[in-house]
Amino acid sequence: MKFSLAGKALALAATVTLASCGAGGKATFPINVTVLNVLYPGLVLTTNGMEQTVAPPAKNADGSIPNVTFVFPNQIEYGQTYDVIPKGATATALGAMPAHQSCGAVQFPKNGTAGQLSKIDIYYSCTINAYALSGTIKGLTTTGLVLANGSNSTYTASPVVDANNKPTGADLAFALSAVPYANTYGVTVLTQPTGQTCTVAGGANGTGAGTMDDAAEKANGVTNLVVTCK
Repeated sequence: MKFSLAGKALALAATVTLASCGAGGKATFPINVTVLNVLYPGLVLTTNGMEQTVAPPAKNADGSIPNVTFVFPNQIEYGQTYDVIPKGATATALGAMPAHQSCGAVQFPKNGTAGQLSKIDIYYSCTINAYALSGTIKGLTTTGLVLANGSNSTYTASPVVDANNKPTGADLAFALSAVPYANTYGVTVLTQPTGQTCTVAGGANGTGAGTMDDAAEKANGVTNLVVTCK
């Protein structure tokens, strides 16, 4: 009985091997790719002289984003290496990314050698780019100041002090949590400092509010917020 089972296993293995072989006798492997959360056009993935443009899919009825799946047109042979990367990517450049998003490989390595695993499955995931929300506090001489961007984040400020621990009123840099592209922001004074009143200026509309748009993206965020305390 043991011999019979072993024989069947060997026959099955031989059938699988033959089915995966190309014309030259080497096993060939398709490169399967799944891309999650792509919302905008522009992503182009490439490997082994092939490239694929990844178009954003239509949203589902419930507003969720379906995955994009594809297979590169040519299979690669056993022992060939692969590296699925955005077109034009280098050590210092992201390559052909979707507008307003950044994508990276997840779950499994994006590169390897055909035959290391039974299948080549590559997963990329995209996120909306987020940009800085920061500025300067002027004239703060007491404690208690708390700034907020809606309900997203807060910043508690303490005045700059000298060697004798006395407040100087010197400028103080601050930063709130980064804001994703196309999201609105509104920086306000959540709590006034003891004995002072602070007001917020700057941002897209001059009062600390606006939408993270293309102009902000190119400038690496909204960095012109000014909080003046008197």
